[in-house]
Amino acid sequence: MAPSERDSQIPVFHGAGHLLRLIADLVRRPRRRECPEPVRHRGVAQGREGLPVLCLVAGDDHAQLARGIGYFLSHADPRRVPHCLHDLAADPESADPGSVEAVRRTLERLAQGFARSVNGADGRVRFRRFGLVNWLLQAGSGSGADGTGDVEGTDHSLLQGLREREFRRRRLFGLLRAPETELAVDGNVPWWVWLFAVHVFPLAWFRVRRGLGREYRWLLNQPYLAPRDPGTFIGFAERLTVPHNQVEDPEQLRKLMVNAFLEDLRIAFRRRPWRPRSARRTAYCVAVLSGTAADNCGHPLLRTVIDVRNETGAFDPLLLISCGAQPPAEGTELRADWGHSSLWELSDRLYGGWRDTFLHTGRARNRAPWYLPVTVPALMPPSDDPAAKAQYELTRRQEVAQDARLRLPEPPLWARRVVSVAVACCVLATLLGTAGLLWDREGAYRTAHCGLGRFQDDADTLHTVETGECIGVSRHGFTFHSPDAELNKTLRTIADQNARADQIHQTSPERPLVTLVHLSALLSTTGKSTAQLAYGREALQGAASAQSRQLRTTGSTEPILRIFPANAGSGMRYGTRVVQILQGLKAQDPSIVGVSGLDQSREATNQTIRKLTEAGVPMVATTLSADSLVRQSPLYFQVSPQNSREAEVAAAYADHLVAGRTKPTRQVRVIGSADPTDTYSQTLGDDVARQFRARGFAVERTAFSPPPPPGGEPSSTAPGAGSVGQRSCSYPGLVFYAGRAEDFETFLGGINESCNSAPPTVIGGDDVARLAADPVRRAQYPGIPYAFLDFTLGSAHCADSSELYSEMSRLFPEECAKVPNSSLDGHAALGFDAVKLYVNAVKQLREDAPGDAADAIRGVARDQWGARRGSARRGERDHRLRRRGGPSGPAGQAAVGAAHRRRRQAHPGRLLRTGRRPRPVRVVPAAPTGEGRLSPAAASLRPAPRAPSR
Repeated sequence: MAPSERDSQIPVFHGAGHLLRLIADLVRRPRRRECPEPVRHRGVAQGREGLPVLCLVAGDDHAQLARGIGYFLSHADPRRVPHCLHDLAADPESADPGSVEAVRRTLERLAQGFARSVNGADGRVRFRRFGLVNWLLQAGSGSGADGTGDVEGTDHSLLQGLREREFRRRRLFGLLRAPETELAVDGNVPWWVWLFAVHVFPLAWFRVRRGLGREYRWLLNQPYLAPRDPGTFIGFAERLTVPHNQVEDPEQLRKLMVNAFLEDLRIAFRRRPWRPRSARRTAYCVAVLSGTAADNCGHPLLRTVIDVRNETGAFDPLLLISCGAQPPAEGTELRADWGHSSLWELSDRLYGGWRDTFLHTGRARNRAPWYLPVTVPALMPPSDDPAAKAQYELTRRQEVAQDARLRLPEPPLWARRVVSVAVACCVLATLLGTAGLLWDREGAYRTAHCGLGRFQDDADTLHTVETGECIGVSRHGFTFHSPDAELNKTLRTIADQNARADQIHQTSPERPLVTLVHLSALLSTTGKSTAQLAYGREALQGAASAQSRQLRTTGSTEPILRIFPANAGSGMRYGTRVVQILQGLKAQDPSIVGVSGLDQSREATNQTIRKLTEAGVPMVATTLSADSLVRQSPLYFQVSPQNSREAEVAAAYADHLVAGRTKPTRQVRVIGSADPTDTYSQTLGDDVARQFRARGFAVERTAFSPPPPPGGEPSSTAPGAGSVGQRSCSYPGLVFYAGRAEDFETFLGGINESCNSAPPTVIGGDDVARLAADPVRRAQYPGIPYAFLDFTLGSAHCADSSELYSEMSRLFPEECAKVPNSSLDGHAALGFDAVKLYVNAVKQLREDAPGDAADAIRGVARDQWGARRGSARRGERDHRLRRRGGPSGPAGQAAVGAAHRRRRQAHPGRLLRTGRRPRPVRVVPAAPTGEGRLSPAAASLRPAPRAPSR
């Protein structure tokens, strides 16, 4: 029978099967723990772990035996056992038994063999620690691994050599330093980028690597050669270089090298759940040393390995097999460690006997338990003699053929490569899916929260609504995506002042911290003229001026003021949702005391006021004028006049206009919105009709249907504003427009199309001031003169010494240049007074007995403007507020209203909310010219205003 290919290279001798089985038992790695498997006594594992030093005495056939063992390990199933065969007899540099250099070169050959790719089926072993020690031991010798050979041994040269060694090990640094790279990037990248990439970054990386690298830290913490002397890494590294290492203890140097070599093997085989590669290593590394004898470094190396194992107590996955011709000489210490020669016989009991001895005496700290000497019989060479050939084949079949195939255990299912790849793919897919889901959710969150991420400031108090507007409360300077750069600057100014308020509160915690929410509409409107946002911007500028002035006060009773701008969307339609956000904020921040601002007298505004009342939040409105608002809540206050007063002034102006004239006639057509939710237009139309009838005018009511909101239905079947404007051309009397400014432009367009040369006499309500404030929009119809009512009187100047305008000139100097074309003298003053009312109320509550905030606001209003009882007849208001001692605030310069009177409702003692002493509201005729400016006649009466919002 012809020998099989697998066992043809394995030597044949009596007991070969026992040797192969012994090597197989020692090579196979248990699934748990390490070799040898411990003896259990009462369920407790006893004994230490370790692999023996297998010493084979094979006579002159030791080289052939070593090659046969290498072949046996190479053809293991299912993969090769990582091993390295080194012939000491063939290496002349290993001839000196006491040479440190011989041990170093032997370990270097073994490390190179284990690091080969052929032994890396489960990943090559990386000898980082031994590589560093090996490099240091050669540094300065003239034959270092780096090829320089002229290291001076100084700190600088040693560091430079270490740095260059690290750079050579990293492909990235090698690529950056390659001449081809320098030529490729020459002139294509800035010089400072090249300087940073080639010099600064590598040097910084090396310093971090030298301090945090695992091999560098290990070298300073291993037990040999007192690494803490002189106390630094570079100092200890210099001790290892040539010629400094010549004065060190050779035994300690050998142990340092061996320990570094074994530590790298330990790291590679250390089981970790996150390292399935280590669990796939089911066979230990095998080092086969051929030609071990007393005249080379073989036995010193074996002794050093055993000493390191005894001194460190750590398991290392290295099976050492030495093949020598003769055993140690009689009488030597090594021969004594091997034991009696009768124990060296090759049998099936060798492994069991060694294991029992090792488990019981392995902790004795001597070398004897580690040695496993074996006497190998003479090898049987193939022969042509029939008898010898028959004996050879019989021995081969009995001893070799059955054990020639080394079967290694399969790795755990979870650690197999296919499973690892599948798990990695699943994890990657899960991560990508999760990332995609989070990205989608983050995108949806950003879409729903005005483009802000969930970890950004203000994200939880801002929401994107169906119309695309951004509503909510801005606490950290969010600008609501406003198209007006000046409004954005105003919001940022308020945010900066809020930050300053927080700093002041930290340094002066005894002062009360007060927060107001300034609620507006149209802050985030896009696609519109920025002039339409002027009223909201200037009201915020007035509030910011009051805040800035308050922050400069230093009294212990002076409140520290913060202002949170808020947006309720166009038409205040989302005011109730903003109130819900405000309720959540108020629960978190008790410093929130009230709301200022409020825009446009609509049903949505009424609902917002009722919702704020339910939340117990006082309100001070700045520009609202609908008569019904004061009946909505006992917590509602306002600093602007009502529509009833506006209608009274309009009727007086109309009576003066038609007196003694044939045209216009004494009749009026009141044009209002058919939108049932527009409270301002309805109440103003009713008041105008009543006042004009009282003046003897014939009153005619006409309604128009405003454009519906995006996605909404028309509010009525009435004609549009343009059609109503066309039908007004032939009207002989006065036309009073009681609608909104956005529809007034359409109304003028209808007049312009039908009777541009002879337009009717048009008077607009106060909301028309928003259109007149925009020079571009009011120049659309230069041939159509009209008059409109406004809440302000006279012009403001930044040179004024009032509180408001001195702050305005400091915070917003760009507004000063626009005073002739702005409504600065109205809306900023209203916003300023509303904030001052809150501040004074808080001061009163702090100085006097604690009470209700609303009562404090009433008290402040009574103190500032005075109050006296009036007639109690039905149809008249119960109270009239009058300014004591003349006006002293900005409202005195921009007189906002007349005496507002209001009937008492359910709450006794409730005062009329107004901030002005009795004065008539000015009616300002505006005759736009083609250049987009007011005519001289109009300009002499009043600068062109920007719109207060109703």
